[in-house]
Amino acid sequence: MYRYNCEFRPRFLVRHLCIFGALVVSMTASSVYATQTSNWAGDFAPCANRSELLKHGPMSLGVKFSTSNHAIEREFRKAMDFWASIVDMNWHEDEGSSCAINVVDGTPEILKNAVIARSQFPEWDNFQGWIAFDAHAPLSKFEMYVTAVHEIGHLLGLKHNPDASSIMYFLDLEGPEVVDHQDILSLASRHLLRIPANHEAIPVGKRIPLFQAGAPDDGDAPVRAVASPTALTKKH
Repeated sequence: MYRYNCEFRPRFLVRHLCIFGALVVSMTASSVYATQTSNWAGDFAPCANRSELLKHGPMSLGVKFSTSNHAIEREFRKAMDFWASIVDMNWHEDEGSSCAINVVDGTPEILKNAVIARSQFPEWDNFQGWIAFDAHAPLSKFEMYVTAVHEIGHLLGLKHNPDASSIMYFLDLEGPEVVDHQDILSLASRHLLRIPANHEAIPVGKRIPLFQAGAPDDGDAPVRAVASPTALTKKH
């Protein structure tokens, strides 16, 4: 799974042609995803505990950072904290082979046609727990953050959402994004949540305090706090 970005084609006409091209790619990809059962491959270290991402109960996820971009690493940590306020999971850094997720630098063979990040899908063959980023993409910190939120969503089993306001929409557009009701229902079918399945849409960047979540496990240790962006930046 991937997220398409038109930042590399900034002029008005060319950017809109890029969006049209992204839509064509998406329609083609949708037909492929309907039949595809195998993940993309690469020369990266596999994560021995990647099956943790398939658990319906509480998850303990080790994250290995193999990317050369430390800014991506920092924003990925924030994105993990965001998901940990929704899904019953905790995470820790794990630089060994016992990780569940490995954040790597994507190669041109993996990231094509303005794709800035790509994750593997846990229910497909050859799942190794990898998320690949373009380490040289000219993204702001917030764009790195929302891209990481999107790709982690795929690792949690979410597919692309046709609603453009959803963080799981395939194209990175302008405006605020949310984990919408359909995303929450899909998550609830796969994982134990800290929030009720009928929870309202959750703005990306906004943490959900456990005492507001209404989940039966509110006695768990509080999720680590993370500074949310004070304003939404332009998205492409």
